[in-house]
Amino acid sequence: MDRGAVRVEDGEIAWYALGEGEPIVLVMGLGGSSGEWGTRFPALLAERHRVIMIDNRGTGTSSRLIRVHSLDELARDTVAVIDEVAGGRAHVLGVSMGGMIAQHVALDHPKKLNKLVLTATHCGGARAVLPLPHLIPVLFAPPSESPAATIRARFAAISAPGWAEQHPELLEERVRAALRAPTPLRTFRAQLEAVLKADRYARLDEIDAPTLVLHGDADPLVPYANGQLLAKRIHGAELHTLRGVGHLPMWEAPEECARVVLEFLSR
Repeated sequence: MDRGAVRVEDGEIAWYALGEGEPIVLVMGLGGSSGEWGTRFPALLAERHRVIMIDNRGTGTSSRLIRVHSLDELARDTVAVIDEVAGGRAHVLGVSMGGMIAQHVALDHPKKLNKLVLTATHCGGARAVLPLPHLIPVLFAPPSESPAATIRARFAAISAPGWAEQHPELLEERVRAALRAPTPLRTFRAQLEAVLKADRYARLDEIDAPTLVLHGDADPLVPYANGQLLAKRIHGAELHTLRGVGHLPMWEAPEECARVVLEFLSR
């Protein structure tokens, strides 16, 4: 795997890459870093593409002291990686908050984008469908156990019902990935604030890149109606429903996700 860092105005953005071919940039969600894509999904994409994974500012091995002010800023970081590592243009796939960042890339930097894949994400603002109520205590309760136990409980809660019990080895792999480079609380809070203050609904019809929306119909954190709304508002967007999948689609259904994405990119 190749790795490096791109210099931005106030720090460095780390990236990791594998495979050869037309580049696709993967943008991770709230509090996550590139290692949290796991190994299976990126490897499947890398059979046909150069897969470039980003550590958003403040996460992973990117600079920890640079601040997060807005999703626009995170989109500019993504574009900096596209310019330096992907030759100035790439497909972009974002999950959760990463899908919100990807929307900003499509809206504000359209010449940097080939195709857009939005996974388990929403449009922001008042039109976004909120998480199911039972998740709030799990996600925002202060840690009362070890970091591993707290993260394990959170991932189990946002996946589809029963997935964690049926796939304990994958849950533990997901937990270990999150613990390799834990995101500082200040960065998590800043990212969350950026998510909450951004609203893209009115601009979604400006996106002209071919767009695929991937969404699990059992997602309790970003409910399925959010994916339906994105597909309806973005001209020509395709919606692929991941049946029985929650908010960890790259872990819950890596083969299906990769197959659908590769088919979309090959057209």
